Amino acid sequence: MLFKKYLVKTVLNRTKTETRRLWKRRLVKVGGVYKARTNFGNSSTFATIKIIYIKSEKLGAIDGYGIKKEGCRSLDEFKKIWIDSYGSWQPSAEVFVIGFQVI
Repeated sequence: MLFKKYLVKTVLNRTKTETRRLWKRRLVKVGGVYKARTNFGNSSTFATIKIIYIKSEKLGAIDGYGIKKEGCRSLDEFKKIWIDSYGSWQPSAEVFVIGFQVI
């Protein structure tokens, strides 16, 4: 799974235990073990993660608990990261919520 370079620390220190993805279909499975990296074309990884759960929800449905699990301190911080990744904030967009742990 790909993560922005500035999120590596929050994944490794286990502050970030959830990620939201704007996928057309599920690309990971519960119980699956995946390499976390920052560049698709590079084979180097920074962590191995195990998927604990997957659910879908509207992007705008994220609450304080979800924001914390995303490794953020506020909705504004999460929105900034989201926009950096996907270009815009669309609260009605259906996203996959993926809970994971570093193993």
